[in-house]
Amino acid sequence: MLIANEAPLSVSLRECTAAAHGHAEQSPFMSRLVRGTLTRGAVADYAGQLWFVYAALERAVRGNMHLPYLAAIADPRLERLDALERDLLELVGLDWREKLVPGPGTAAYVARLDELADKGDQLGLIAHHYVRYLGDLAGGQVIARMLRQRYGIGERGVNFYDFSSIGKIKPYRDAYRARLDALGLDAPGSGWLISEANRAFDLNGGVFRDLAERHCPVTESL
Repeated sequence: MLIANEAPLSVSLRECTAAAHGHAEQSPFMSRLVRGTLTRGAVADYAGQLWFVYAALERAVRGNMHLPYLAAIADPRLERLDALERDLLELVGLDWREKLVPGPGTAAYVARLDELADKGDQLGLIAHHYVRYLGDLAGGQVIARMLRQRYGIGERGVNFYDFSSIGKIKPYRDAYRARLDALGLDAPGSGWLISEANRAFDLNGGVFRDLAERHCPVTESL
């Protein structure tokens, strides 16, 4: 897809990642998760895989906050690692760290984040920041409701989805997009960021495929 030079980055980013976003969102695992037909163990496994991803993402962002574009986008209030650890304590128990095992898709995702961090690739890190956190602010709220209503998981197990520290979600998302637009990237920079955002959605899809193999019967994952 061609990127119109006059289009704001946030618009181009949304439009040029729509297909990859939809593919990841409609994966068998995520479809079953939002329908409420998985087990509590599957929910815990999902939280565990996210823990590896966010540990890598937040380590990468914090380690590169001296870079101007990344510093303009990153916000410590969005960080999810502590919240995930509280959820895992509730969902798995005191020994949750010993029980966590990253799937192949998760390992690939973490490796890519580590690679971007080592290179100081701030546009690549912004792409992953955008894909994960804006997704959490949007679709994550739907998942939180399902976890409460369909899985009987109380507030102590859904900390990951609690963004009360940022205020109302829609104004925050709008402000986030405005910060993206204000970066003033040239065409190559915008193109690279969009390309990496598509890769981020694909990497998320790999995590979901692993989860589906473990928790979705074959007849339901076709």
